[in-house]
Amino acid sequence: MLEFSSGPIFEVKGLIHPPGKAVAYPRYIPDPRGPRKKGHRAFRKLTSWSERLVLLEGPFKGYMVFDPILGDRFCEVSLREVQVLDPREGLERLRKSNEPFELARLALEMADELRDRANLAWRDLGVSGSLLVGLAGPSSDIDIMAYGLKACLEAYSALRSMRQEGITKPLGLRELMTIYDARSRDTPYDLRTFLAREPRKLLQGVFRNRPYSIRLVPRKDREPYGTLRFKPLGTAVIRAEVADASKSMLTPCSYSLAHVQVLEGPRGVKPSALVSFRLRFCEQATEGELVEARGKLEAVFDPEGFLEVRIVVGGQPGDYFRPLRP
Repeated sequence: MLEFSSGPIFEVKGLIHPPGKAVAYPRYIPDPRGPRKKGHRAFRKLTSWSERLVLLEGPFKGYMVFDPILGDRFCEVSLREVQVLDPREGLERLRKSNEPFELARLALEMADELRDRANLAWRDLGVSGSLLVGLAGPSSDIDIMAYGLKACLEAYSALRSMRQEGITKPLGLRELMTIYDARSRDTPYDLRTFLAREPRKLLQGVFRNRPYSIRLVPRKDREPYGTLRFKPLGTAVIRAEVADASKSMLTPCSYSLAHVQVLEGPRGVKPSALVSFRLRFCEQATEGELVEARGKLEAVFDPEGFLEVRIVVGGQPGDYFRPLRP
């Protein structure tokens, strides 16, 4: 997370960033009527891409630039303008706190459970969201991150055993409908499929009666800027079979695709992979399932030339990714 001295707090997205900058988007902004307090300021949380885009076309439009490596316009913030709030340092501060409040105590308990079961170091874990930026409220979720591919895989295995033993539980109908109402502002959902799929996900659920979400980031640092290059090819709607979902729990999540049909968009261009930087599309489908998705097609190049075409879901309002059966 990136915090401006003037108040706004931006959420970092992805693993590829220009030198001295970060690709990040507004998450919390000062608002006199906002329900969250930090010092003398009140804030509100931005919960949809549509809200963010309004600000990026207005007061933050100067941060929207064309990136020659990423091949499109992104919100890029100079690190010299902000304080970087590192999730791992945030967790370390909570551990050193003499009197952690309830949410912090629960986050520490869950992180410790993951650490013990997965045999992780504390530096493999962090806290994010409102807990990291000091804007946690009575109903805030536990937000935990794990870093490094090995740590992520071990943490996911630990989450599976925690669910099997009842230490965590699926989200209930009340929590699910709250999430559905918030996400539906910019992501089309089939309610029946949503209610059938979401409780199965291990990356979200309830721990000690408090909702949680986990992000598993496969790297401990940035990916090298410029090693891969990207070229946008337009927006498409596709239907395909999931050939490999072994990276579906990671952030960014990815799925290998087979038998791809392009229903809308550029003809003759078929993606071999689906990628998303949004947690809502993690654990969304399993191998062998038929899915439909809308997103941005882009070609990926490495130093030797063309690598693949992929569809990136979740970067624009109206994007979706859903199994064709609940």
